[in-house]
Amino acid sequence: MWRYIHDIVIYMKKKQTRLSSKLLIMLVALELIAFSLNMFFEPHSIAAGGATGIAILLQAGWKIPTFISVLVINIVMLVLAYLHLDRQTTIKLTLGSFLLPFLLYITPVYNLIPSSRLVSIIVGSIIFGIGLAILYTLNMSSGGTTVPPMIIHKNFGIDKYISLFIIDGIVCIGNIVLADMTSFLLAVMSVGISSLAIKVFGTLRQRNLVTQ
Repeated sequence: MWRYIHDIVIYMKKKQTRLSSKLLIMLVALELIAFSLNMFFEPHSIAAGGATGIAILLQAGWKIPTFISVLVINIVMLVLAYLHLDRQTTIKLTLGSFLLPFLLYITPVYNLIPSSRLVSIIVGSIIFGIGLAILYTLNMSSGGTTVPPMIIHKNFGIDKYISLFIIDGIVCIGNIVLADMTSFLLAVMSVGISSLAIKVFGTLRQRNLVTQ
């Protein structure tokens, strides 16, 4: 009996340790995203898709703080997730949906590479992609515009990546309206670099798992 209780206690401690580690890694991933946005994208007003891209457009056009826009968008998306998706998915979305706006708020906005928009966006895109890749490996999300593709896929069977690509494309077009064609091209390039960074990170992680 005591041995059984002891085994349960040990199991719970291990589970708690794994959960704490997962939350810590998730926090690092979200901070990488917040860092890339506040240090590389927002200073140059480049909106490269997603809820954060919409927030940068709103900041550039109407001076609305990005963390407020991201928070509002994420809350709306959480309501949609609650109404149209399963409970487990909604729970996974919730933590990132509130943590990312908080990290955007506490991370200062500073132009680390003022001399070159191109270099700034390349570096920012790589960091952003790594942050997203880490979240994907944890099976977690930062919320936002990842929700509509899930709902569309559930109801119509359309691939989530196609819907997400269309949403990101619309956000990128916003750069033309509020800035110029150069900003649009940089945004499109950013989406490509981030996607490549996610793929490379995933490939390296898979190779590491195989060799272990």
